[in-house]
Amino acid sequence: MPSSLPSLIFDLDGTLTDSKPGIVGCLRKVLDARNMGDQGPLDRFVGPPVEEWTAELLPHADEEARAALARDYRACYDREGWKNNSVFAGVREMLTELQRLGFPLYVCTSKQQRFAVRILDFFALAGLFTAIYGDQAEYASHSKADLLALLLLRHSLSPNAAWMIGDRIYDIEAAHANHIRCLAAGWGYGSAEERAQADAVAATPADVPALMWPGNPEAQAGGKTPILLA
Repeated sequence: MPSSLPSLIFDLDGTLTDSKPGIVGCLRKVLDARNMGDQGPLDRFVGPPVEEWTAELLPHADEEARAALARDYRACYDREGWKNNSVFAGVREMLTELQRLGFPLYVCTSKQQRFAVRILDFFALAGLFTAIYGDQAEYASHSKADLLALLLLRHSLSPNAAWMIGDRIYDIEAAHANHIRCLAAGWGYGSAEERAQADAVAATPADVPALMWPGNPEAQAGGKTPILLA
């Protein structure tokens, strides 16, 4: 076994759990209650921070109106949305195997911290992680890149010994903003165009342990060369 394994930092929505039904269901209820009309497919709002999509939905509104929309959505999610969720097939086995092999595991999600911990506890996954980082109301920034930077700093994780694993462009951009590599979760919500920006792609959760094993040439999947930092 290698003496030093990379730290693996997982996204939550679309990577560990299929949370789209709960997110989209609550968003639709809130939009209908506010008579905000047809906003088209709502799948695009699975992944980015709430503050980002409230700005898209209310482009001409002030911050107070956007905050009220966010509060209504989170109230629905707190009541019912978080339970309308499931662990992707193979994820539990993947995490158990990674822990057995000795990989340090973390979560970094744009979802609020309280929801992230509640969901991972509900599915008996929380104990597999060294730490769980989610957004918090008191943070000055709600950027995923900034949240990831905080995790790396607090846990003294070296950029050349860490991978972000997520399904959307937000995960890839956050990873690269912090000079770490990103493995795209091919089973999640991301498009082929989004996955093409990652350093490697795992088609299924079962592929992750082998791809992440140090020295495995398959970590350069798709012809991409992982970022190597001095």
